[in-house]
Amino acid sequence: MSRTATSLTEAGHGLARHIGSVHGARTGPTLLVVAGIHGNEPAGVTAAQRVVARLERQRTESRGDFVCLAGNVRALGVGVRFLERDLNRGWSPSRLAALPSHGRAEDAEQRELAAALDAARGAARGPIHFLDLHTTSADGIPFAMVGRNAAARAFALQFPVPALLGLLELVDGTLLEYMRAQGCIALGFEAGQNDDPRSADHDEAMLWIALVGAGLVAARDVPDLERHRSLLSRARRGLPQFVRIESRHAITPADGFRMEPGFANIQPITADQLLAHDRNGEVRAPRTGILLMPLYQSQGEDGFFLGRAVKLRGLRLATAWRRFWSIRRKHRDAVVVPRGHALRIREPQEPLAAV
Repeated sequence: MSRTATSLTEAGHGLARHIGSVHGARTGPTLLVVAGIHGNEPAGVTAAQRVVARLERQRTESRGDFVCLAGNVRALGVGVRFLERDLNRGWSPSRLAALPSHGRAEDAEQRELAAALDAARGAARGPIHFLDLHTTSADGIPFAMVGRNAAARAFALQFPVPALLGLLELVDGTLLEYMRAQGCIALGFEAGQNDDPRSADHDEAMLWIALVGAGLVAARDVPDLERHRSLLSRARRGLPQFVRIESRHAITPADGFRMEPGFANIQPITADQLLAHDRNGEVRAPRTGILLMPLYQSQGEDGFFLGRAVKLRGLRLATAWRRFWSIRRKHRDAVVVPRGHALRIREPQEPLAAV
């Protein structure tokens, strides 16, 4: 097994891109991590440093590859969300190909991060699990973000935190969606408030559970695994396992958006509850549901999100239904109907597809 543990230190234009890596002696899956794609969210970087350092110190036996990268290193160096544009937007093959050679600071960041991700993917010796570590401007409960992919949802069940469904469909060009499109089992994680020391603890717990859940490290080699699970389980505060995001309140600087104080990063709300103010007056909740990621910082394009709880049984049913229709479409011409029988199957409607 080979290891490279690199602390974030000043290196020319800013901070080092490569936080650290562990390469197991045996072929196996890859856990690829990006921390700090927003420069005011350093908790994931701290957690990744801790985990890599402990793996090196204890010489834990592992399979496959564990690779940790810093996101927006220039913004991390000065502690701001971004310098000129949000680095967690514009992730698509066409946008990457169109990046200017001499553009804004985040253009260079995106080129460098994309190259590092490509290198890690190219060196992978098995399936790739991708974790995108974030924190929020509001205080509150850690939660995960997952797409419609069945493998990613199964991976999300490894973690005792609420998992948000549908966010990737509402926000264009995120790194998480890009990595999912590249074939990775992708999961995002919001560990808590940006400057709360507990956020780094939550990120560290997430990484240890992910190393075991993805199959890089055996559970017996992480003696405090249950402590990490308990930490996240207690922080969940009884919220549902899955929450479906239904709407996004988009904002611009001209809106003068101001969130009402006191909201957590994920919490239940009631219809007509006052949420914020903007240049047009009050912004109230259109329905009862769950409020997510209220904006309490000057930079950002998302005022808040609204969602609802999804029962696990219904989620499994919808996943199985979607898999059935995928198989049926592939083999549509091969379906044989016994003589004397009629085959009548309705296509699933949008409410099922949206779960």
